[in-house]
Amino acid sequence: MSTSEIVGWAVAALLVFWSVGAYNRLVRLRSAVIAAWGPIDSQLRRRQALAIELAELLSREADDVGLDAEARSALQSVLAATRQAQAAAEHVQVRPVHVGAVQSLGLAEQVLDGALRPLRGLIDGRPSLLEEPARGERVQALLVGLHEADAQLAFVRRLFNEAVVAFNEAAHEWPTRLVAGVFGFRPAAPWQAPAPERSLESGFAPSSFGERP
Repeated sequence: MSTSEIVGWAVAALLVFWSVGAYNRLVRLRSAVIAAWGPIDSQLRRRQALAIELAELLSREADDVGLDAEARSALQSVLAATRQAQAAAEHVQVRPVHVGAVQSLGLAEQVLDGALRPLRGLIDGRPSLLEEPARGERVQALLVGLHEADAQLAFVRRLFNEAVVAFNEAAHEWPTRLVAGVFGFRPAAPWQAPAPERSLESGFAPSSFGERP
């Protein structure tokens, strides 16, 4: 075997080993993104369940506490937005690296944030909601749970986005992007930070609710 052939086989072997290493690295980083989505999914589902329970509880007590048509409509908006967010979350659960699925869930959660926001005024403006002990305690517990879920989401969102950045940077590196293209590795989407006016910053803190005017 000639020297040129030996060099050629050596170069080919190096390319194969490098390609395998690059592929395994992308698989590992993509798996980290998928794993990091788990805690987000858990907190989103917890938050959605709490939102539905709170809206349904207030709807059941609508006649007792004298909720007007506007308040009842706001509660129905929360229920509709939560169900939409739940459906979007189901889609993302099996495809957490799919950009379209993550972005659709982000939009659904923004709609839910907007629907939840008016509940603060609704509850603060009706102290009778909290006067009955059992009902008042449950409303308070649900509000505390929503606040805690928002706080946990802020933390796990950061971890997920860090995993997304690491994966996307690796997939865009040259020449790793060649391997990414050949094996169909697509960029992942970060979970967008909430708008400043979302429910957490708008008063979904335990101390804000239950204060009677």
